[in-house]
Amino acid sequence: MCQFCGVDPAFAAFFENTQGVPQDPSVISTQPTPAKPNFFRLKPKLSNMASESKDLKESQLRSFQNSLSQNAQVITETDGKLYTDAIRRWSKCAIKPALAVIKPGTPEDVSKIILLAKSHKVHFTVKCGGHSPGGASSSDGGIVIDLGLMNSVTAKADEKTIIAGGGALWRDVSRVAAEYGLSCVSGSTSHVGVGGLILHGGYGYLAGEYGLAVDNLIAAQIVLADGSIVWASEEENSDLFFGIRGAGSRLGVAIKFVIRAHEQRKSIWGGPLSFPGFQYESIINALNTWYNQKDLKGAAELVLGKGVGGVAGITIMCFYNGTEEEALTNFAPLLQLRPTINATAEMPYWRINTLSEGKDVYTDDNIRFASGNLTPPLDPQHIRKLLDSLDHLYETVPSAAKTGCLTLCIQPDGILKKKRTDMAFCWRDANFDVGIGANWTDPAAESKVIEWQKEFQKLVSTGGDDYRLYGNHEDFRGGAREFGINYLKIIQLKKKYDPENLFRRV
Repeated sequence: MCQFCGVDPAFAAFFENTQGVPQDPSVISTQPTPAKPNFFRLKPKLSNMASESKDLKESQLRSFQNSLSQNAQVITETDGKLYTDAIRRWSKCAIKPALAVIKPGTPEDVSKIILLAKSHKVHFTVKCGGHSPGGASSSDGGIVIDLGLMNSVTAKADEKTIIAGGGALWRDVSRVAAEYGLSCVSGSTSHVGVGGLILHGGYGYLAGEYGLAVDNLIAAQIVLADGSIVWASEEENSDLFFGIRGAGSRLGVAIKFVIRAHEQRKSIWGGPLSFPGFQYESIINALNTWYNQKDLKGAAELVLGKGVGGVAGITIMCFYNGTEEEALTNFAPLLQLRPTINATAEMPYWRINTLSEGKDVYTDDNIRFASGNLTPPLDPQHIRKLLDSLDHLYETVPSAAKTGCLTLCIQPDGILKKKRTDMAFCWRDANFDVGIGANWTDPAAESKVIEWQKEFQKLVSTGGDDYRLYGNHEDFRGGAREFGINYLKIIQLKKKYDPENLFRRV
């Protein structure tokens, strides 16, 4: 019996004592954490922990819910549609049958869930947006800590900061920030979770001006493997702060973020320009000309995917953080090519990240990501090879028609403000991030599509750094290739903060 199945008074007393746990999310506490009781006292013997059952029964999970805050939820398969909805994910192939999905309402709830899983030797993972197509936020037979109830977002406009809960999505952050004339560096999709993106890099349209999303993290509240709740910043637990900025999912559960915001004009200019694939040479040459203007306010996403006539085409998703007049001058090299579709316009900043999204956060498609990168200037002939590879896939695997890749072209100035050794995220260079999205609807096509993706990833890398991997696009499978020069330091931090490898392995 663990402390949750028969309530341990010392355990309960610890969580009733909130001294040292900041109640104001913008306050980084320097008070000492109260002494913790022995969370893993077993009744009647301590020495028998290794022989504890790895299984948690339904009755135990229901009993455990009584120890959580009022709004917290424990969801199991017996809950029917509630459970089915709780394990649904953006990518269909990321859906896994969890033993339980537990939605905490407080930091103390998260701590209790970790200790429950640890005492019963049950695997657990953390979900925020559920956007990882490889299933990083899903568990096959374990516990999912779903932070969806901890999704509050507030602004401290006078300090230009945003306070976001661990379950917030970037669309929530963008809209709250916009109310105060602010914006935060985020990805180019609005329905991803704040935590996954910001803790592992975070490329976005504003990165040329302000650096990556992770560069704008001021502090984070973390629940560690031993159940303790701490703040990490440059001033407090600075080694942990180093580690979570790039390897966050390996060291703890981030339940609150303090994010630097920036003054934002009311409208930006942007939208898609679409071209047929046979124009690749003039398009890439024009894109290189645009890039060589070195305007930090401009960004462009080069999208290769199935276009008119069923063959691979090119779309440029334009972004300019300025007036329409300035934008038209900046993007003149591409606009002069007379695209087949020009849907650019002035719009609020938050809207640009929603243009490629459907009405539903989740799809019914099977999707897998892979990471790549390209070194500017882009080679038109290399891009032609990528288009040819996509056409071959479309011809041989009809159900993979939505497969494509996205290359974010931004100036490196903001990214290069940090050194490789300033934080766990090390890729400080001018290379363009490439996300390769394999998408198929026929389950029988999976092996063919994944094999194509591997070969396509190799082909992409011939135009960039074939060692470099971006964790958010590689589903955190990169190991040393994610952390480069910082890999050994991450190993040491892992030994200090998570010696039993409760969280994702490095």
